[in-house]
Amino acid sequence: MNIPLITALGSVLTILITSVGYYDYRYSQRLAQTQKLEEQRNEAREGLLELAKRQEIHFSTHNTYTTDLSALGYTDIEDLSVLTPHGWYRLIIPSADNTRFILAAEPQGEQTGDAKCGALTFSKEGQAKGARGSDGTACWSSTPD
Repeated sequence: MNIPLITALGSVLTILITSVGYYDYRYSQRLAQTQKLEEQRNEAREGLLELAKRQEIHFSTHNTYTTDLSALGYTDIEDLSVLTPHGWYRLIIPSADNTRFILAAEPQGEQTGDAKCGALTFSKEGQAKGARGSDGTACWSSTPD
């Protein structure tokens, strides 16, 4: 067999293997980033559900919902909001009255790069939404993107 032909075939094979490896690497990087964002979204969901629970407890004794986080037992309040445990979201209460409330989790730090969901909201009626779309199902599910 011709040595230049073998060298050329070897080079083509090397390029193909490198290309497949690079694609697989990029895919695994995107998958890891997607999973990380999803895990961090869990923190927002858990924080909003805890906040909703506290609203219901407050309502049971005061017959109204509140925008006052201290009345709900929070102590580390800054700018009328509290951070989730790892600081990926800031929880706020945009509105509350004697019949309903709306809660929001605004992304912080690298979570602001979550192009799928952005801020999450939850209302007294159980409506859950993501800021990047009217249907919050995708942002509130616990399955990866």
